[in-house]
Amino acid sequence: MPRVIVLAVLASLALYVSGDQIVQGALQKIFPYAAPAKVKALTTNVNKQTAKPAAKTVVTKWIPANWKAAGATVDAKNPLSKQAYAQKKALTFIDFRFSLKKYINYLFVQAVSTKYLTQAEADNMKKMYWAADTKAVNNFTMTTQIFMADASKVKDVSSLKTKVQELSGKFATANPEDYANLNWSL
Repeated sequence: MPRVIVLAVLASLALYVSGDQIVQGALQKIFPYAAPAKVKALTTNVNKQTAKPAAKTVVTKWIPANWKAAGATVDAKNPLSKQAYAQKKALTFIDFRFSLKKYINYLFVQAVSTKYLTQAEADNMKKMYWAADTKAVNNFTMTTQIFMADASKVKDVSSLKTKVQELSGKFATANPEDYANLNWSL
């Protein structure tokens, strides 16, 4: 029985640590003509990077040989069928993800420092956020909807929305480039 507990703790720790990671489906949407195994390897390699320039380098080096699988039939009307466009979207997605991590960390640190949340509540809600992000395949709009539905079970949704808007405004003022990056879309 103790072995099961240790495994459960390790699994939940791994989920928490990797909760803010890019999921394979997100990059597959940007590279729809790439082989799934290649996109999976790219996702793994990007997620290993702790600095934005390094993550962008991984993507930039991967694209020429992998953005389109051999024999893939492309839809000429799809902008992602153009290598340069797909690369631009992938690199701005990396900007978005690093800015999102900064934004989420900011929100929860500020929520604790203003005593809106206790540290335990913030840790719990942060886990909820990243779980929603994984479920939404890194889609910010969907993640926000899922998170707010889940968070409403813990905190009054009206006061939560008010606090998020207040802190988002402060984040935008202090970090305008990162805030602008949050508007990424495919």
